Amino acid sequence: MLLPIIFNSLDTTLDVGRIHELLEVNEELREHNLFLVPSDAQAIIVSRGRTLKNQGRIELDIDVTKKLVNKLAQSPYINKDNYVTTVNEMYEIFHFLKNSTSDFSVDDDILDAIIIYFDDVCAGSTELLVGKGIEKILENYKSHRRLTDIVKEEEDGYWNFDEQTGLPL
Repeated sequence: MLLPIIFNSLDTTLDVGRIHELLEVNEELREHNLFLVPSDAQAIIVSRGRTLKNQGRIELDIDVTKKLVNKLAQSPYINKDNYVTTVNEMYEIFHFLKNSTSDFSVDDDILDAIIIYFDDVCAGSTELLVGKGIEKILENYKSHRRLTDIVKEEEDGYWNFDEQTGLPL
């Protein structure tokens, strides 16, 4: 059957266009002393495809990816060494939350929530975001609060941070 060959070649062609489209955000990234080289953009697009497949999702454009790339560039915890890896991890978190809210949450609300929790609560730790941050974002969703609300925990040490480094314990 020729259909898999046709679809694979079509997907490859689309990926080349997506890589070029993603590289266009470099103008905005320069303001934050960041940039994407073609291999970075390709890594993001490959990871994007894997995430979409693993999460059972379809996206016809890369608008979410571009928004995430731009929002993460503003984070004080992002540098050229962790940028691409963090974009890929956050993209996966985004789609996990999208699935968990049954697509009832707006993309921008989820993006804002994961960025706020990443920056303000998890001190740049995607591990803490995956562990406790997602839980809190979903609690906000279920309680009909804004996804970006940060609720103070009564229990001691829920968000444990080292006082000297500010990093999660």
